[in-house]
Amino acid sequence: MQPDLRSGVLGHEEYGKIRDDYNRKVVEIEKKRRISTKTFTFLFETREIVLNQINEMIYLEKITNQKEIESLIEIYSDLLPGRGSLSVSMFIDITDQETLMKSMVPLSGVEKEIYLVFDGNEIRANYEEGRSTETLESTLQYLRFNFSKDLAGKFITARNAFIECRKEGFREVARIPGDLLETLKSEINQN
Repeated sequence: MQPDLRSGVLGHEEYGKIRDDYNRKVVEIEKKRRISTKTFTFLFETREIVLNQINEMIYLEKITNQKEIESLIEIYSDLLPGRGSLSVSMFIDITDQETLMKSMVPLSGVEKEIYLVFDGNEIRANYEEGRSTETLESTLQYLRFNFSKDLAGKFITARNAFIECRKEGFREVARIPGDLLETLKSEINQN
């Protein structure tokens, strides 16, 4: 568990007092950490975003039980990037229900076909088990790119980076903008 995550979790009432300002701040952070293709949006997770999710859950569900709060912290801690890794939430952005339903079978296993590609190197995403069977079970996938020491060094000097989906029928690429790439480079060995 990430010990510094717990320190940012606020009680229901305390969070309620700052909720609007806090959400505006997090929306701005998310805008800078989000990239999209035709079908997918990728959000590079960070402590502030994950804390917002926890605080929102506590606020909306009026959770006061400390064991429930600890459970949320433990669950959401898995979304935080660790040292030598980047965490990404991948959203399947098919808004038309009919198209989405037709895509559930073809998209099954899409989480196994996501790569971070940079200057001739690539890392295949690790994914959370159970979100896809013969049919896509969730339009939200949690991914992690784990770097070896060698690949971390190469990533830090990369001039270009992309997230690539190689799933048949959904081959799509999103370039990571320069400012986000620089942010990710600075974070790769800090977490």
